[in-house]
Amino acid sequence: MGYKRLLIACALMTAASGPAFATTSFQNTCSNISFVYSGNNAAISAVCLRANGTPNQTTLVLQGISNQNGILTQGGGASTFQQSCGNIQILITGPNALLSALCRTTSGSSNSTSLSLNNIANNNGTLVQQ
Repeated sequence: MGYKRLLIACALMTAASGPAFATTSFQNTCSNISFVYSGNNAAISAVCLRANGTPNQTTLVLQGISNQNGILTQGGGASTFQQSCGNIQILITGPNALLSALCRTTSGSSNSTSLSLNNIANNNGTLVQQ
């Protein structure tokens, strides 16, 4: 009898955890995905579906992305890559979303680089960084 109660409790907790697409790749439930500026901050903009199927315009300020000698890297704090990178865009290739840019190196040349955005999700129509 206790085993059945445990199974029911687990099922209820799973059902209450929110929409199934909250943990999947945001590009599966979002469209019009693009790089934008929010003030001086680098951001990503998209129209994402809520759990009830309605669309929501959402913008997420990107955090912790920097240019390390021509290579995009993920760290902590505010993003600074936009100060030394150009041609910034979001590329969707199948199951992957990439931040792509031409970034300056310490020698002054440019390097084509990209960074996976696998830490971004659609949480009920709102982009969130995990």
